[in-house]
Amino acid sequence: MARGGDGEPQARADLGPLPGGHHGLSPEQVAESQRERLLAAIATLVAERGYHGATITEIAKTASVANRVFYKNFAGKEEAFIAAFDAVAGHLRELIAAAAEAGEDWSSQLIAALRAILTFFDSEPELARLCLVAPFTATPKIVAHFREVIATAAPHLAQGRRLHGGDGELPDSTEDSLIGGVISQLSRSLLNRSGPLIDLLPDLVEFGLSPYLGTETARRLSVDAAPRRNEDAQKRSS
Repeated sequence: MARGGDGEPQARADLGPLPGGHHGLSPEQVAESQRERLLAAIATLVAERGYHGATITEIAKTASVANRVFYKNFAGKEEAFIAAFDAVAGHLRELIAAAAEAGEDWSSQLIAALRAILTFFDSEPELARLCLVAPFTATPKIVAHFREVIATAAPHLAQGRRLHGGDGELPDSTEDSLIGGVISQLSRSLLNRSGPLIDLLPDLVEFGLSPYLGTETARRLSVDAAPRRNEDAQKRSS
């Protein structure tokens, strides 16, 4: 999200207020633009102030709409937050599906999906905080919705069970534990401002693949998945 010259958060430039007068847009297009600006404003304010610190009046002001326009779109802040969260989740699903298509097998598809998620959130830090930090301090309904959405990743992880060569069956809780662990690492990194999330890719790959492929194979794949920004930079400078 962009900021104005006075330091106040503003919605993104491409979601700014419509020009006055005859802008040539239908009422439906105007309504869609207003809703998009409201969703962008929610992300901006929640990322900066947290869920409880963002007021409806501030959200409407940041989106350059009246309070009545907010209530025309949402019953309240909770509903608006969930709508913004779901919009990001939907976009992420598209990115993950596109990235996974290039994978030759399950493990490479999982690595590609993780890379797509981390790259996206690094490019959109406000949306990262909206999705990975804010829900935990919001409302019980938002927390429940968050858990319901991320649980949809479990069946994709469970496909790795057919590759499991260890002793005995994996616990039923394996996928839930892996998803929870990944979310915990990402949210902690965002809270601590530990650096780019993409730097976590090797650890997440090893963590996510170990139950299915074994520690040795998972570690090897994690090394192969590690970002090579320094190496690439050296090649460009040589």
